[in-house]
Amino acid sequence: MNSSIESIPDRIPPQAYWLKEQHAQELTNLFPQAWLFAGLMLELQGKMHYGVRLGETELLLQADTQGHPRAFLNVCSHRHAKLCEPGLHKGPIRCPYHSWVFDREGIPTGIPQKKSFPMVTADPERFRLKEFSCEAVGQFVFVRLSPQGPCLREYLGNQYEFLERASSGMNGVLDEFQEDVTANWKVVIENSLEGYHVPAVHNRTFGQIDGMSQEEQAPVFFLDDPLHTHLEHTANPDWVARFTRLGTKIGQWPWRFEHYTHHLIFPNLTVTSFMGYSFHVQRFDPISASRTRVHSRTIGVGFSNSTEVGAKMMERIYSDSHDFTHKVFSEDGEICNKIQQGVQQATQYAVLGQGIEDRVAHFQRAYCFAMKKNNMQPSN
Repeated sequence: MNSSIESIPDRIPPQAYWLKEQHAQELTNLFPQAWLFAGLMLELQGKMHYGVRLGETELLLQADTQGHPRAFLNVCSHRHAKLCEPGLHKGPIRCPYHSWVFDREGIPTGIPQKKSFPMVTADPERFRLKEFSCEAVGQFVFVRLSPQGPCLREYLGNQYEFLERASSGMNGVLDEFQEDVTANWKVVIENSLEGYHVPAVHNRTFGQIDGMSQEEQAPVFFLDDPLHTHLEHTANPDWVARFTRLGTKIGQWPWRFEHYTHHLIFPNLTVTSFMGYSFHVQRFDPISASRTRVHSRTIGVGFSNSTEVGAKMMERIYSDSHDFTHKVFSEDGEICNKIQQGVQQATQYAVLGQGIEDRVAHFQRAYCFAMKKNNMQPSN
């Protein structure tokens, strides 16, 4: 660490983006205290279960018999085998080691040679899987690893209503991929929070998109929550008029708005949408101090009164969006890698532009606030 760097309140020093000690502090103090986005309710239907890693903890998600999400440690209560690999799995939870089966509430209900386990058969609830706090708002499932903390509604603040309304009509995953970015998770998130880099990094991708207004003051930032932020960027009036004219063909969707929106739910979720006809959901998982796994989903919504021609139009729009998303992700991955290389040599705090990088500054304040709250300071 460079002792010549003078600490700046509520700003992240460059060392905090690469020090292994800082990464360890985040995994043991910051992430467990937050509500972490884990998955989607629509993925847990039909007796599915879902393996996911949040921070350092391997989890298993499923819906119980009442349809509520539950989060369990991905470890068998018998001999501690890992129950499932990451991703979706059909059927009940079955341990690969001795075939113990657990029900929707995490209780062992199927035990081979059960006469050998009289304590378990007498009181199976004593041997249920270790459980974590788990709540959903609409389709979005969150987990809190710490046993104490605020409820999800309190934690999300003004983002709760957005996630609830965005969930209306969500009916399936149109596109999904997971890729690693060779950069710290904070680098990747900060890159997503500002458009200042677009002309240089995305000149061949965003330059071809005509859906958003080109007015200089079009983006509006919402920074009133201490943790979360979002922006709204007005849609091009010609683009809105086009959708209006096509309305008789493509039909109506549950929540139509006339702007692009980007939401950060601190610390690991972004949700974006243009006009509400689909939503792009990304989870950022810190793998190491210099590597982040990004889990990206594009979620479709239901249309009413759509014609066959209109459905094909939307298929084309979704296809174009798929190609666009992957190109932008590739470009962002490359630049984040360059940022990571640079920040490991940096000797000064980053310079944040007023207005154009206000959401980055807000994220850094939220990060510092969370670290201080848990009695951990960003490393100087």
